[in-house]
Amino acid sequence: MKILNDLFSNRASTQPVKCLGLSFENDDARRAHFLELLSKKLQQTDFKQIAGFPHATDEAILALSDPPYYTACPNPWLSDL
Repeated sequence: MKILNDLFSNRASTQPVKCLGLSFENDDARRAHFLELLSKKLQQTDFKQIAGFPHATDEAILALSDPPYYTACPNPWLSDL
């Protein structure tokens, strides 16, 4: 997991980013926005009933995810991508 955390912490994020029709100041702002949405989605019990949902804590799923592009659980944005 350290490698993934290093990957996220070492990337440059000074350029504006557009994602799914939304504009963000930088990639960190994009990631923070979608992590918050994913965190709320993880609170829904029906979401956790989806086939293939991992046996992991919400914190672990969030730490391994870079939403909306990649989530360590079924991706709720897959149809939007």
